[in-house]
Amino acid sequence: METAPPKILASVATPLIEPEESFDPDIQSFFSDCSKKLDTHHDRYERVVKLSRDITIESKRVIFLLHRVQDETSKMKICNEAEGKLQVVINSSWNRLAKELVGQDHHHYLRAYSPGLQEFIEAISFLQFLRDGNLINLEEVQSRLTYSEELKVPVPVYEYLLGIADLTGELMRLCINAVGRGETQLVFNTCMSLRKIHEALSSLNLGFQRELKRKLQVSRQSLQKVETACYTVQVRGSEIPKELLAAKAVLSDDNPTWNEEYD
Repeated sequence: METAPPKILASVATPLIEPEESFDPDIQSFFSDCSKKLDTHHDRYERVVKLSRDITIESKRVIFLLHRVQDETSKMKICNEAEGKLQVVINSSWNRLAKELVGQDHHHYLRAYSPGLQEFIEAISFLQFLRDGNLINLEEVQSRLTYSEELKVPVPVYEYLLGIADLTGELMRLCINAVGRGETQLVFNTCMSLRKIHEALSSLNLGFQRELKRKLQVSRQSLQKVETACYTVQVRGSEIPKELLAAKAVLSDDNPTWNEEYD
């Protein structure tokens, strides 16, 4: 008895790829435009990142310069120099960044220039605190980065708050340096200003924002160090040599200067 030959499975036919010429021209044009727009966006984003880095570097240099203030004479000279350096940044890097944002939604590039903006706000607010004894507000920051109705760098409220939160660290360093120089009145004045800033930031109830929550914790630590410095100066200033006061103020963590219920 003959057996039937095995059935041969039909091979799966490979679909033929149509030549590019047969594609819909409208679809080709659409995807070509999308590709060009993405490339343009990525190139602009990288340029904004580089400008933000330059702004961050220059702002840090201004902050380091301001910490060299020793007395009223040096304060006037150094503050004028710092103002000049910040103005150069405004006229160069910030101006170029503003031109990159013309006709664009700044929210698409905010993450790119946010580090530079926060560092700049920290520097310019520190300068105004040293020179005038008050805190720069959002409108003043925005006016410095506005060149015309169309040409400006938007300063969101949240970015302003992050920059002011960074300022508390510089005020803490200012206070500790003042302790070492024996400027007790500056220490107490800085403590009061720092307490008001921390209290104002904490009252906004924005703790759900991760970055601000982290910076508020740092601000609280800075305030604790400044309060410790005030305690050391007020209570033990007559016992400890002036040149050792700063070290004692920072290292004496056991001093009862912090109320955990204060928020």
